[in-house]
Parts: sequence; C-alpha cells; structure tokens
Amino acid sequence: MLRKSEAGWSNPKVLTIFALIFFCGAAFGGAVMRVYLHRLQRDPHDLSIESASHMKLERLRSELQLTPEQEHFLTQELDDYSKYYQNIEYERRDVAEHGRQRILDRLNKEQRQKFNDMFGQPERAAQP
Repeated sequence: MLRKSEAGWSNPKVLTIFALIFFCGAAFGGAVMRVYLHRLQRDPHDLSIESASHMKLERLRSELQLTPEQEHFLTQELDDYSKYYQNIEYERRDVAEHGRQRILDRLNKEQRQKFNDMFGQPERAAQP
C-alpha cells in the first residue's frame, strides 16, 4: 500500500509531469516528421531534366548504365541546360530590378525609404 507521502499515479504533480513530457515529445515528433516528410515530398511532374541536372553524373552513369557516347551527350545536355537556366535567372533578375525601379520612380523620398525598408534593400544613390 502507498502511504500519503509517497507519489502515485493519481498524484497531480506526477500526472502534470507526464503530460508535459508527452506534449513536448509530440511537438518534437511533429516538427521532425514535418521536416522529414517535406524532404520526401516530390511533385510527380518534377521528374525532368532539371531534376537530373541536380544528380551527380556518377550516379546517373551507374544507375542508368550509360555508354560512353550517352555519357558524353548527357554531360553536354546538362551543361547546356545549366547555362540556359542561369541566363533565364539573370533575365528574371533584370526584369525584377526594372520593375522595382519603375515603382521607385513613382514614389517620393519617404515612400522610397519605406519601400526599401519593407523589402530589405538599401536605397541606391542614382534614384531621383
């Protein structure tokens, strides 16, 4: 038999500690699973040349059992794709900067400062 001084399962302090441990474990497990499942989640349409360009050539060579001619062709295609993608990224940045500059041209000095603060970009000296 338990004495009044001994802690038992019905003791509110013990139950509170177990509840706290349970909820901390559940929160941690949920966070870990979210990160883990996010990494596993893939769009079925993502199986493209872009996905292949992120793989190492050695892995492609071994898993696909490429001939030397195929490997040479694949290397050239992935390099061309990388260059093309990089050029598109440069163009995207130019278009975004052009749009940003057009917006800034319509704002007064205080509005430009607030706009730049909102988007974390320093004000450029060439602005009117």
